[in-house]
Order: sequence, then C-alpha cells, then structure tokens
Amino acid sequence: MKTAILLPVVLTVAISSAGFGLARAGEKAAPVFSHPREITNSYLPLASLKQDILESRDERVERTAKPEVKKTFRIGGQTVAALAVEDREYAGGRLAEVTLDYFAQDDDGNVYYLGEDVDEYRDGKISGHSGAWLLGRDTLTPGVLLPAHPQVGDKFRSEDVPQVSIEQDELVSTSETVTVPAGTFHDCVKVREQPSDGKTEYKLYAPGVGCIAEVESDGTVQLKSHSTNSPAPIAMRAVAK
Repeated sequence: MKTAILLPVVLTVAISSAGFGLARAGEKAAPVFSHPREITNSYLPLASLKQDILESRDERVERTAKPEVKKTFRIGGQTVAALAVEDREYAGGRLAEVTLDYFAQDDDGNVYYLGEDVDEYRDGKISGHSGAWLLGRDTLTPGVLLPAHPQVGDKFRSEDVPQVSIEQDELVSTSETVTVPAGTFHDCVKVREQPSDGKTEYKLYAPGVGCIAEVESDGTVQLKSHSTNSPAPIAMRAVAK
C-alpha cells in the first residue's frame, strides 16, 4: 500500500549511499524514527486502533491492529520496528485474503508503508501470495502512505516495488464531507491512487479515525464500525450513529 514528488510542494523519498531522505520544499533531511510504532498521524491513528469493519454489498474487510506481531526493517541505517495491521477480506461470505500490512511513522508524523505479507484463500485453503512485498527484500524504497500535513497537490508513491506494484498517489482534497454507515465525517482527506494495473481508486481518511472508504472500480467498501484501545476521538463520538 512510494519515491515521491509533490507539486507545488516537493516530497522526496529515496534510499542511496547517503541514506534515506525525505524532504519538502527542497529541503533534505533523513527522517528519524524514535517511536515508529506510535502512529498518531491525525488521519491514520493506527496506534489506537483496535478494529475497523468496512463493508460493501459483497465484500467485508475486518481490519485489526496486531501489536503483538514484531517485525523490523532497516531504513537509512536505522532499525525501524513496524506496526502490523491485519486485513481479513471476505467475498460472498467466504474468506478470500488475509494480509499483514506493516507501517511506521517518523518523528515528523509521516506514515510509511513497509510491505505486506499476503495469503490468498480458495475453498478455505491458502492458494497464493500475490501482491506480497517487503522493504529490503523486494525494494529499497519505502512507501509513503500519508504525509504529516496533507496538502492538495501532494504526490507520492505508497508502493514502489517494480516487480510487484508501482502506485502513483495524489492528494486531491482536504475538505470532503463523507457519510458512511459509521456516521458523517467532515474535513476528510481524499487520495487518488493509480496502481500499475491502470485502474484509478480513491481512499478517504477522516481526522481522528483513519480510512473510512475505499472506492474501487468494482465497488466501494465503507466504514461500518470503528473501535479503539482508548476513548473514541471527540470527532468520532460526535458523529457516530
């Protein structure tokens, strides 16, 4: 779930002999990961997530934080511990895929995507691992999932894995009002995603909650319920049904 260029603001992510660098407005500074599992970005506060349920007519996604899963990556000479989040996807009531996604946040609040372990299922048995990748094994470039301070026009790659997927993302709005089964959310961020398969998809993120809708060519999954390991954010309590 990317090296990136932002217009009019520039965001660059790269790994070289000089190390990993992330810069805005032409500045280059290697990110520091003091507490990478404490993901508190207001649009993706995974550190407090317990479970999200997203549904469409035929699909159900159970998104559950897995802090007990321990996995580390090397970024610019640093050992970075990732926070794992499991997606269990059901199609027509049957388990279709189980994915462990790995994320980290730098000290500035940027959220990075470091890879995914994938098990595809058919008739209750593992049938494949399509789309799996890990930083350090399949690519030297970590993905940028969300910048610390999203701005319209930001461009980045959440996946930059040539043999698996290269996804071009652009932040197209920071002022969306979105109604889903879990409630109505204001000031949402909308990201347009263009994977290497040529399709265009969208994700919407609500402040204090995280991803509330994923819009794909074959349908939209929407947030049905959101539970945390701490009291619900004020914004969530105000709009939840």
